[in-house]
Amino acid sequence: MIRILNGRTRGQHPQAIDEMFKLRKRVFHDFLKWDVQTDGDWEIDNYDKSNPLYILSYSPDTGKLRGSLRLLPTLGPNMLDDTFPILLGDNPEIRSASIWESSRFCIDPEISQDRASNQVTVAAAELMCGVGELGLASGISHIVTVTDVFLERMFRRMGCPGERIGEPHRIGSVFAVAVAWEVTPSLLSAMKAVAAIEGTVLERPMSLETARAA
Repeated sequence: MIRILNGRTRGQHPQAIDEMFKLRKRVFHDFLKWDVQTDGDWEIDNYDKSNPLYILSYSPDTGKLRGSLRLLPTLGPNMLDDTFPILLGDNPEIRSASIWESSRFCIDPEISQDRASNQVTVAAAELMCGVGELGLASGISHIVTVTDVFLERMFRRMGCPGERIGEPHRIGSVFAVAVAWEVTPSLLSAMKAVAAIEGTVLERPMSLETARAA
């Protein structure tokens, strides 16, 4: 199940927000050893002050948070334009009402290390399907992200290969790349087919703007 929260009202959902920021720290700081900002048990940065949307995936069996990502409109502060413009190559900044950025995509490391099941594929696909459903309901054209080449390969296996915006560059300990996905019904269907997901993944129907204003 996908739950959507926004940054402006995150104080109303303290447990969910606490679990998400703790998961981000376990993944990006503790496990991947990225150079990220931390505050106690949380990984949190300045983009979390820009009223992002948080997409949270919960296990239907245990109710436990198993993955999350963050969405921001490219008309405002975003990581690709403002932190990693080198990944744009010779392309101009991406500033468009029809393009949103996904960042801080992460899956619970305990799930990631369980290679005997398809939990990673299901959790990851559910997150991306949530983005797809929101995007289609909102009439946006593309989702962009900064990711590493390992996750880029995983996205391909999930049925959402995307297109590179520029060439990969070594940033810290990883080779990072900017990727864009066109938001289409066929892409959403392909992801659901790979993960055997039926029906909607959202807790309730909504658009990006209504979710951000809730």
